[in-house]
Amino acid sequence: MAFSLILDIVLILAAILIAYLLYKILKTAKKLAVNIIVGFIILAIAWSLDWFVFPTEVFSILAALIVTALTGVFGALLLIILSLFGLFPF
Repeated sequence: MAFSLILDIVLILAAILIAYLLYKILKTAKKLAVNIIVGFIILAIAWSLDWFVFPTEVFSILAALIVTALTGVFGALLLIILSLFGLFPF
């Protein structure tokens, strides 16, 4: 009987710990997703204002998408600055 009670307490504590960890992971994932989406929106706005020359080669398109997907807003701004100086697309 005592073993069953201890097992129940351990399982409840494990469930609380897992719920807490999932909350932290999803909270961080939400921030990352918002950063990436805002990065793509900035890139689209810059493209529509002719601040960013969207590449025509497949490699350059993939590079722009991967850079923005991995770094979000910072990557989008970096691509815009490189495009304004004529360093992007490759």
